[in-house]
Amino acid sequence: MTGRYYSFMRQKSITTNMVLNMVKGAMGVVFPLITFPYITRVLGVDAIGQYNFAASIVSYFVLIAGLGISNYAIRNGAGYRENALELETFVSQILTINILTTLLSYFLLLILVAYVDVMDSRAVILVLSLQIVFKTIGVEWLYSVFEDYLFITTRSIAFQVLSLILMFALVRSQNDILWYAAITVISSAGTGIMGFFHARKYCKLHLTRHPNIKKHLKPILLFFATNLTVMIYVNSDTTILGAVSGNYAVGIYSVSVKVYTLVKSILASAIVVSIPRMSALWKNKDEVAFQSLGAEIYDIFLTLVIPAIIGIILLNKEIIMLIAGPDFLDANFSLIILSVALFFCLGAGFWSQGVMIPQNRENDVFKITAVSAIANIILNFILIPLFQERAAALTTVMAEAIVFFYCRSASTKLLDFGSKKDILLKILAGCIPMILINLAVKCLISTQWIIAVLTVGLCVPLYFSIEYILGNTAVVKYKKEIMAKLQR
Repeated sequence: MTGRYYSFMRQKSITTNMVLNMVKGAMGVVFPLITFPYITRVLGVDAIGQYNFAASIVSYFVLIAGLGISNYAIRNGAGYRENALELETFVSQILTINILTTLLSYFLLLILVAYVDVMDSRAVILVLSLQIVFKTIGVEWLYSVFEDYLFITTRSIAFQVLSLILMFALVRSQNDILWYAAITVISSAGTGIMGFFHARKYCKLHLTRHPNIKKHLKPILLFFATNLTVMIYVNSDTTILGAVSGNYAVGIYSVSVKVYTLVKSILASAIVVSIPRMSALWKNKDEVAFQSLGAEIYDIFLTLVIPAIIGIILLNKEIIMLIAGPDFLDANFSLIILSVALFFCLGAGFWSQGVMIPQNRENDVFKITAVSAIANIILNFILIPLFQERAAALTTVMAEAIVFFYCRSASTKLLDFGSKKDILLKILAGCIPMILINLAVKCLISTQWIIAVLTVGLCVPLYFSIEYILGNTAVVKYKKEIMAKLQR
């Protein structure tokens, strides 16, 4: 590899990138929790239903415009970042293809709006559809290629705060649904426009008459097919549950899914940041560094996901009470089951996105994802009539486990970490006090929100302190990096 590339690698801390991306993910959770109660109260059921209906339609056209371009660009672009000419050629080709898919998406959307009955939601759909073009010109994949998570995170939080202020100022009655849709778009517009102009820091953005579609289209479509397959099987459990068991079961299950999705999105941020670095190392044939970084990421994954699972199990009722209220307490069992799925889902994400995708094995990832989706749907039809929402949660665990074990087996030939017994024992040793603290708090206090706050407030710092004392490499290295930054 070139000296420039090694310099780039030294400057970019993978741990710092993880923290920044997790902060971004956490803010993506916090802001909806602030806005949702206000919006539901101000707009009312009908307007919220109209907005969500319009948003669900637009989401499909966002998917069409995006195809699998972001995943493909991050994987391949990371290998060009030390060569300015090759990078600019690649970026211009990908941007041109993305513009073409965006035009196709808008063409299909306009046909839908013009000729299909969309329940008087045309205006909201058209306003929300502006997200498509701003997402395209924002080229966020370019910042992932260069691991510029500081820009991604600060930009995202700034426009989330602006949207929050505008929402409280402008959305005051049920007639303000278009204002609400416009405010949603303002955040996308701001991030997109800033992203477009800031991209000049890395390369010049321009279209090309020769986008080399023949070269790029097949892998892009493979990524798209994988994303579409995941979307289908993620939604299938709720669809089948509603058809078989009715609205009550869906309502109960939706709460546990909400919590599961929030936690997953934050923890997944730690894995996503490794993809550009892993891709660059593999392209530059640095297998030693590839192995070392993979081991580091996997240690961080284990250090974060295991206490998260235990925390959800310990506080399942308290979490549901805080998120949804006493009417939804029946969701606690499905939440406990889904917490186990976190390990398999995030582990599968590491092996597939962090290891197999950099090796250009997206075809294998698509195949196992399709097998998992089919298995998930079949198991849903068999088990949901018997166990309702608990079955839906269990089939999610099974589907994620299929992907996890396959991808792990397919990857360990090139990325063998050996036994993880040592770090697992340290993690479990750090989790035991969490259980004891939770039992003690519950014995002394009956108010559930206080139980949740005290348990989290005491357990999180204690857990990481224990891991540092025991020499958990993921925690020790992170503390050293923080201290070094503070000294500088």
